[in-house]
Amino acid sequence: MKFIFQTMPAYGHLNPMLGVAKKLVEDGHEVVIHNLAIFKKQIEKVGARFRTSTTNFKMIDFRILHNATNIAEQSLIAAKQLTQPLVELIRDERPDCLIHDSLSIWGKLAGIITHIPTVAFVPSMAINTDIILSYTKFLLPDYIYQLKHFSKTIDIFNQHRKLYQDIDYPPPFFTDMFGNKEKLNIVFTSDYFQPNRKSFDSSYKFVGPIIYNREEKTIPSHLLNTKKPIIYVALGTVYNDNLALYKSLTQMFKNTPYQAFISIGKYIDRNDLGKIPDNVYVDKYLPQLELLKKASLFISHGGMNSVNESLYFGVPMLLIPHIQEQRINADRVEELGAGICYPKTSDDIQEYLKYVEKIMKNPSYKFNAEKISKALIQAGGENKAVENIYAYLR
Repeated sequence: MKFIFQTMPAYGHLNPMLGVAKKLVEDGHEVVIHNLAIFKKQIEKVGARFRTSTTNFKMIDFRILHNATNIAEQSLIAAKQLTQPLVELIRDERPDCLIHDSLSIWGKLAGIITHIPTVAFVPSMAINTDIILSYTKFLLPDYIYQLKHFSKTIDIFNQHRKLYQDIDYPPPFFTDMFGNKEKLNIVFTSDYFQPNRKSFDSSYKFVGPIIYNREEKTIPSHLLNTKKPIIYVALGTVYNDNLALYKSLTQMFKNTPYQAFISIGKYIDRNDLGKIPDNVYVDKYLPQLELLKKASLFISHGGMNSVNESLYFGVPMLLIPHIQEQRINADRVEELGAGICYPKTSDDIQEYLKYVEKIMKNPSYKFNAEKISKALIQAGGENKAVENIYAYLR
């Protein structure tokens, strides 16, 4: 069989999908992945064939997606530019199945237009009305923004409906813009971790994280083989430009019994961090899976991919979320006793260290992280995802 994958241009979305693509390739199927050229190398590593559209689409600036209105607006802009090129690719390749990221309206629209069997991959928690209502406390800023910009919100709502009306298809409810539900929806977490699991119908299959060898860069072995407890720090690839925060986290480990590894991303210059303590290793990017296999604690922004991977290896977390989705993830981790969501009342070094020590010295956090790990592993990963896809196509 031949599969076309349409993935969002972001590592947190792309990585789990590539694991499923890799499994399909190993099973003898052809996989074509539609994305931006910057991801060509990662795509070809798993044995898939890379394709990109001829449109001059500018990569979405994920740094402005800090509320639902902006997300919806950017989704509409992308849909208007990318739907037709994806339709043309499907007609050219003639695949047996289209698999799209649940956040991409253009994937759903292309499936409707071409009448191809279509599957949605959900790289975050699954979203429905029950989830939105359950986490109102985190979404209040969104609601306030929408009220202040009411005409803009209504315009986006109408544009969303028009995308479907233009192809003679009944428009789904507005919130589907953030979920783009299909007849099969593969969710990369477990029944246990997903809040309000019973509110989702049988079209949602919770398969857990997709963990595979990403052939990432390595770390000097003498550092990883330390007898000191390892603490890994990574704050994502989007909202990771807070120099003061990185300085605090770097200096926090001075005179502590820990070996810290800090990934600073592309926005921070290592030289701006000051004198780095001897027990701290800093680099632009670090091999996350390799570190999580050995870490005692992960200090994270709370992106779903990072949360999934940390809990898969039974590593508790100190979470410093920036946007609503990350706050919801952090709340769920805290609710299940596998970590602490930093309250952001201070950027004081001693304040951070207080929470680090609380997690490191209380074995319940590790115990609960391992409990979640067991459920995530049992969910089945890429094997279960592929099994569900085959069953759907039969």
